[in-house]
Amino acid sequence: MSGLWFELTASAPPPLVEAVAAIFQRHIPAGVSIEEPIEPLGPERGFRVVEGLPVLVRAYVPSSELGAVVVSRLQDEFAALPEVELVARPLYERDWQTSWREFFGVVRTGSPVTVVPTWVEHTPAPGEVVIRLDPGQAFGTGHHETTRLCLAALAAAVRPGCRVLDVGTGSGILAIAAAKLGARSVDACDIDPVAVDVARANADANGVADAVRVVLGSLAAAADGAYEVAVANINTEADVALAPALAAALTPGGVAIVSGFLAGDLPVVGRALRAAGFALRAARHEGEWALLEAALPS
Repeated sequence: MSGLWFELTASAPPPLVEAVAAIFQRHIPAGVSIEEPIEPLGPERGFRVVEGLPVLVRAYVPSSELGAVVVSRLQDEFAALPEVELVARPLYERDWQTSWREFFGVVRTGSPVTVVPTWVEHTPAPGEVVIRLDPGQAFGTGHHETTRLCLAALAAAVRPGCRVLDVGTGSGILAIAAAKLGARSVDACDIDPVAVDVARANADANGVADAVRVVLGSLAAAADGAYEVAVANINTEADVALAPALAAALTPGGVAIVSGFLAGDLPVVGRALRAAGFALRAARHEGEWALLEAALPS
């Protein structure tokens, strides 16, 4: 056994998940996983998320003095959230390297895109677009509703030869999907250097490194009027703030795919997009999460 770790698991009601994840990320910048309760539907249908049940937010820290300090600080912060139960348990590294795989399997997204971990054998069906992706230190494995919503929207919006912008790329899953769906080029950005490294590695592993350019930074690095499709799967506050820049980055008639927010925030995000010059084309939901698709005038 090469080392002992603490596995930190917070069980939170769905409305508090974003707040809990933010607390984790303040103390553990390497990343967290969000594991929603699921019900298996069989090998062909995948699974469905069971609404209303607690969601698990999980992270790992070494069992060092620093790790003990992190655990103590988290316990202090979560004391103010009685609805959230935090559990810290020791976990040997070898156990961790195998146990976390139990949660991750093939993800069928409701679109032509299927997300398959590298350790799973999978034979693609005709027309299926396969992304090989292991859970890492950046958001985006296909398990979250907003990722699946964005993948389905990209499958409908991406045309062969188009140019795509992915803001807040995380693991790079959406940028990789756009390239595999036929985009000529994809520019992806993230303000997290870990996410940038992960996204670049994932693009290379999926054979689309030539089409996907991942940069460290914000949307300010994008060229105005350069893209036919832009996708931002971040959160309500960021989506609202980014609306004018998304409009500037798109060509006339360009499509913005915006997610990362709860259905209750649809009016707020919709107003921001309309104020930036977009016409709303579609709103989609999965569970408590939502996506808006909007387009600029041609």
